[in-house]
Amino acid sequence: MLQSLARFADVVPQLQNYSVKTASREQVARGFLLESDGRSATVLLMASRNLYGIELLYWEPETIWLTLEKDGIDLPVEARDKLQGAITLIRNPAFYWDNLVFQRTVQSFNGELYDPEALQECHPAHMSWATYEASLIRGMDPEEQEVPEFDEDVQQYVAVCLKRAGYIYPPPYITFAAENLLKMLPEDKHAFAATVKKAWEHLDKEALQERSFPEDPQNVQLAKLASCYDYTTGQAESMANDVLSLEKGVNPLS
Repeated sequence: MLQSLARFADVVPQLQNYSVKTASREQVARGFLLESDGRSATVLLMASRNLYGIELLYWEPETIWLTLEKDGIDLPVEARDKLQGAITLIRNPAFYWDNLVFQRTVQSFNGELYDPEALQECHPAHMSWATYEASLIRGMDPEEQEVPEFDEDVQQYVAVCLKRAGYIYPPPYITFAAENLLKMLPEDKHAFAATVKKAWEHLDKEALQERSFPEDPQNVQLAKLASCYDYTTGQAESMANDVLSLEKGVNPLS
């Protein structure tokens, strides 16, 4: 896992360049769209841009789906949500200041269908992954690659989700909500939150899967953070392998 992520880290600064079409990349891109189940929003966006160019970012959704269908590609709803969420993140990054957009994007990036009738609470691991992936997708903006700061509206939403999920300290990539979460905790929990933060920072992340966590309060919190970390790194590894395959124009199954 760490090796593929390290290679992927070298690719990240050049993501926007991998929409350049070549015959081998086109074949891999088409394959990813035909077998979209489990593909990340980043990969679906890169594959689509590889086939249709940067103009894809400015098409209406109906135009995208009709064009794909004309070419024999019928994306399922989950994949359409991921692709549309990625395009929206580039054109209007309200993900960083509107909690409803944040919630919707988190759900789409994690393959969850949206329920317009409810204000749903996102799982901490899903928020962690979506925040990480959003930073990558912002790097694919042809005009401005800036990653905005999260506004108070989103910080508070994330803090509420964390508190209701029983977290004392946020998992990786959503630590921007740490202060808001702390304000929601009783004062007698503040020292405990600091202890959990310190213990997590010193934990060997490469050995998490082999580590057992006793049922005491601190280790329960560490187990929650470890679960989020494992989910996020697992998603990142899958995405990294797909991106590297697209970059090289090599089918990952060959």
